[in-house]
Amino acid sequence: MSFLGVLVALAGCVHGYGCLLEEPIKHTLTGRVHFRSFPAADGMDNVPVLVLDRTAYIYAPAHSYQCMFATDLQLVGVSEFPPSVVENSHVSVEGSLFEATASHEYTRFLMNVTLLLPLAATQ
Repeated sequence: MSFLGVLVALAGCVHGYGCLLEEPIKHTLTGRVHFRSFPAADGMDNVPVLVLDRTAYIYAPAHSYQCMFATDLQLVGVSEFPPSVVENSHVSVEGSLFEATASHEYTRFLMNVTLLLPLAATQ
């Protein structure tokens, strides 16, 4: 019976991609890091954003019974980036996804980072 519930819940997934689940499930995604500035009540917020190599489809039951797409994710939980990770660095990021709910969250979905690794540059 619970299997049927999961099938119904994930009915909106995009064929061939599958839906990523939110916290506490961890995922590994790749993309390019950009440091973006957003106006805030107390000045400017400078936040790292991962622009994904491939669109992610995330199951967000608070908004819909279908998966929602994401092309970029704000990275949180990183106190310091490795020196080799600069603007436009190609990286692999592991962490859990969650929906934006606060004023200092600038993308629809965010990733609570547990591991961030630069990828080797391809020639």
